[in-house]
Parts: sequence; structure tokens; C-alpha cells
Amino acid sequence: MKQHNYWYRIIPLLLVILLPLGAWAQGLHAGPGIHLVITGAPTIVLHDAALVNDGELAPGNSTVVFTGSGSAPHSVIGGNSPVSFYHLTLNNASGALLLNNDISVSGRLNMNSGNLELNNHTLDLGATGSIQEERNDARITGNSGGTIKATAILNAPQALNPGNIGVEITSAANLGFTTITRGHVQQYNATAETGIHRYFDILPSANANLQASLRFYYFDDELAGNDKEALSIFHIKNGQQNWSLAGKDNTNPTAGWVVKTGLSQLDRYTLAMAKDGQATPFATTSVLAYPNPARDGFTLSIAAGRETDVVIGLYNQQGQLLETKRTHCLPGSSQLQWDIKKYAAGSYYLRFNQPGVKNMIILKQ
Repeated sequence: MKQHNYWYRIIPLLLVILLPLGAWAQGLHAGPGIHLVITGAPTIVLHDAALVNDGELAPGNSTVVFTGSGSAPHSVIGGNSPVSFYHLTLNNASGALLLNNDISVSGRLNMNSGNLELNNHTLDLGATGSIQEERNDARITGNSGGTIKATAILNAPQALNPGNIGVEITSAANLGFTTITRGHVQQYNATAETGIHRYFDILPSANANLQASLRFYYFDDELAGNDKEALSIFHIKNGQQNWSLAGKDNTNPTAGWVVKTGLSQLDRYTLAMAKDGQATPFATTSVLAYPNPARDGFTLSIAAGRETDVVIGLYNQQGQLLETKRTHCLPGSSQLQWDIKKYAAGSYYLRFNQPGVKNMIILKQ
């Protein structure tokens, strides 16, 4: 059977509806065998819509803008083939743009409004991409998994923040080709010491006698119950299991950063509260859902060992985030009501930001 490879070329125009790439009511779908080539610098606006790539996408110098409410299941980037962007802009009034696919951005990722949920996928900034205007109420998240990556050649860097990823590096040494990875899964070790919802892996080609300085940025919604006045930098070397206290030489809780100088080499870093040279032990949290199966709604009973913020995501079977709830728990038992009347019967999943709390299946009747 002869296989046809179709391609389409988009000229520099403002595009809101894209045909003939498929009359797909929920957005833009480049199907298998389709080569989508964008020339010039058009702006492509997807309003309450998804972009799904099962073919090949050449972004040119285009800007793709996601607008609207940001409500699932429409604000999604998906497909079986990774999606490349030049400029990508989030302009969702509420909700999040969900990744169901790996993406790369070689230009600007403009965080105008709304969050970008990594959803266990990778955002690759390469050596040229950069995050713009990220802040507490418009940020990249991934408490259940997913990473942001940036690369740079660092020769005697001075307060360089590759990709504007959130960590500044200073050193008189030549670090060479360096990969910086940012994740949001809370880090903890065998003794239940825990950190905030942000960590960095910094891997330079030359990694000895650096005498490096790090400025570690964070957002308030990443604290996960940690007192930002008490935050210090912790690190863990490749192959080790326990975190070590690196300490801090300066901090600004208002601006949201901690600085540590005199680092001989670079590895994985997070922030946690320090007490007597150790991270504050994390008191475990347990969760019970009832009734389950449920028809109209269910109750979450949360038993917390210490005062903490618990963030819970409700996902469908395709891994799409439907809702997020946050509750502030005092030591003891707390209850949270969850209305699911609007959802179809089937299986749904709860994911928690607390280490040791397993994902939970909710059966909707």
C-alpha cells in the first residue's frame, strides 16, 4: 500500500481556526503523516482548545497562544509526536494548560496568565528558550512529576540563570556544557526529611573546585507547609540516599530566594527547613475517601501529623487534570468535601502532594 505524506504550509497571518488540518471541534490536530510547516511569524490562537500532534510540526517563528478558561479537557497539548514551539504564550483566565506530550520551546514561554501543568512530561528550553513573567499565580507546576530542562555553556558565569529557569549560577571556573533540570516533586529521604515543591539538578561538564554560588528561587505555593523564614539549601550527590545541609549565606523571603556560596561542586538541590543542622522531620499524612464508589460526591478525611498544606488533583483515565483542591490542615483530622455530580460514571484518580500518600482511585457511579 502506498503511503502518502501530506504537508501544509501556514503563511504569516493571525489564525484562530485552522483547516484543512482536520475539522476537529476541540482545536488543532496534525494527524499521522501530516507535515505542518509554519513560515514567517504568524500568531496562532487556540481559544479553549487543544493542540494534538501525531505528525510533524515545524513551528518557524510562530507564536502559539492558548486563551480562554483553561478548563479541561480542552487546554491540552497532546499527541504521539513531541511538539516544538518557537514562542508559546499562556493567556488562560483560569485553570491550567495540561501537557499530555513532551514539548520544546526555542523562543519565549510567556506566562501571561494561568499555570502550565507538566503532568509527568518534559518542557525542553534547550540553549535558546526562556521563561518570561513566571510568578506565583502564573507558573509551571508538576507536583506529580515532569521536568523543565535548559542547557548552556558556562565559562566564569556571573549570576546567570539559563532559560530563566529559576536558579542563578556564579563561578570563576569554566563549567563547560551544563544541563539544568527543574522538577517539582517534593524531595525526601529515608528518614522522612522533606523539602519544598522544587528542586534543581545541575550537571556541568567540569564539576570540581568550582567555588560556585547558587541563588535558588521559589514561589510561595511551592512551600508545602515549610516556613520560608527557616529555609536552607540542601543537596544530595548522585548515588546517595540522604540529603546534606549546605546551609545559606543570604535569603530574601519576600522576593523568594536563598543563596549559598562556596560550593565546590554542583549536584541536586532543594530547600527545606533547617533545625540543629538537619531538615525538619516530616510527620506523615494519611487520607481516607468515603463513600467509594460515590454517586454525587465523597468526603476526604485527612489525618495530618503536623500543620501542613495538602494539594489534591482529580484526574480522569487519560491522565488529564480535572480539578485541584488545596486545604490547610492542622494536626489531627480534617475533612474535605468533593462534588463529582458533573462527571460521567467511571474511574478517577486522586494525586496528593504529600510524600508517602499513594494515589487513590475514586469510582463514580
